[in-house]
Order: sequence, then structure tokens, then C-alpha cells
Amino acid sequence: MVKALRNWLQTHELPAIIIAVLSVIMLMSVTLVVGGYWLVTR
Repeated sequence: MVKALRNWLQTHELPAIIIAVLSVIMLMSVTLVVGGYWLVTR
């Protein structure tokens, strides 16, 4: 698993980094929105 991921990252360096950063940002924003909605509606 780790070896396959490392090989994939070496062949797709910049797009993989961009996709990873964007997905982390999206995950955090969705978590904040859902958590905020959950806190407000409790």
C-alpha cells in the first residue's frame, strides 16, 4: 500500500499535491459546516 502510494506520488507529483490539499480543505470546511449546523440545531 505505502509503496504503491509512493510510486503514484512520484509519477503525479504536483497534481497529487494539489488534489490532496484541496481535498483536505474541502473535508475541513464540510466538517465545520456540519458541526456548526449540529451545534446550532441541538
